[in-house]
Amino acid sequence: MRRLTLLLALVALSVPLAACGGSESEATTLSFDGLDTFTFDPDTASANAEGLVEVTLNNEGALEHTWTLVSADVDLATARDADALAGVTTGAVPPGESKTISFTAPAAGTYQYVCTIPGHAPAGMVGTMTFN
Repeated sequence: MRRLTLLLALVALSVPLAACGGSESEATTLSFDGLDTFTFDPDTASANAEGLVEVTLNNEGALEHTWTLVSADVDLATARDADALAGVTTGAVPPGESKTISFTAPAAGTYQYVCTIPGHAPAGMVGTMTFN
């Protein structure tokens, strides 16, 4: 009888816990290739505003690259990691390597992502990120 009571108690406790398990929304997963043609592939992306976002930068080139989220009013020609919106940056990713970062998306709007290695953004290594 004690086993049956214990089993019923465990079942009763597990039901509310199982119901809570699916309440979190899944992250939007995005992948970008950093290329030595001073471009990102893709150069546009979108995710849910204020949702969890996971970004992977795959450095497909022979030069270091970064993926840094900045507000629309940042001068891309002079953008640095210090300009990162809420610190959202991969930092320098060595050639042939990848780095994944996770962050909570900002409020709805249009933002930019940029490679902050000097000279890369002015050469065109920028993209547009939209949070809906």
